[in-house]
Amino acid sequence: MNEPWRQTYLLVGTVTKDLLPDGDFTIGGTVTYASTMAKSLGWQPLIVTRAPADFKPPAHLADLEWRILPTPEITTFRNVYYPQGRVQTIGPIAASIRKSDIPPDCRQAAIAHLCPLAQDVEPAVASIFADSLLIATPQGWLRQWDEQGIVSLGQWQEMEQTLPQFQMAVFSIEDVEGDWNIIERWIKQSPLLIVTEGEHGCTVFQHGEAQKVPPRPANPTDLTGAGDVFAAAFAIRFQETSDLWVSARFANVAASMAIERPGAQGVPTRAEIEAYLALNP
Repeated sequence: MNEPWRQTYLLVGTVTKDLLPDGDFTIGGTVTYASTMAKSLGWQPLIVTRAPADFKPPAHLADLEWRILPTPEITTFRNVYYPQGRVQTIGPIAASIRKSDIPPDCRQAAIAHLCPLAQDVEPAVASIFADSLLIATPQGWLRQWDEQGIVSLGQWQEMEQTLPQFQMAVFSIEDVEGDWNIIERWIKQSPLLIVTEGEHGCTVFQHGEAQKVPPRPANPTDLTGAGDVFAAAFAIRFQETSDLWVSARFANVAASMAIERPGAQGVPTRAEIEAYLALNP
């Protein structure tokens, strides 16, 4: 791999407008949260996304390299959290990102992360990254929504063809509404599958063998983006160490710290994560 790409973290997915209860909004989406984590860890995020012509990247990510594809609308979400879980609505939705939309010079990144949110990254994109550590957060391939935009769990129609193309996939137990039967089917298709479980840490499945990784206790204030932070931290630490346990523990700590602070800018630094791990091996 060419030296300039050694620490490039490519993210492919749409940015989102996340509506807030007070009527305001923030810019979100996996590309926002995961790129913030990657930047904090000293990597070079490169973002391929779709957004309207008037889109401006968040100030803390303005110095990154953005490849913005045109679309009439920005994907818009509203998340409301209740004790029994999250109710999510969507609409409008940006156009999908296709294989042909990925510039040739983006295909050499050390890590390539596909970030579908609403059936908006075509699965065929996975086929073009021969030299990258390829990771998916497949939540957007699981989502369906009704006429009112209320999001629910759908069928991942192309799972058996798509999932084996990734070296790793990360998703939340909430993404499958707690159904471990779905996970059992996916384990058979993936060499490395990581299920995040909130306050219970995560479970790493490598070739079907499970390893439970404990959490860092947290006092959450903003749960949005926790899985995205986890995925970026895990992929980067795994690329650096090739150690599943070290990577999962590192990612658990990163995500738990991120949810204690509001917004994407709340992600921790590498020094903060390593300081905690040094005191809590």
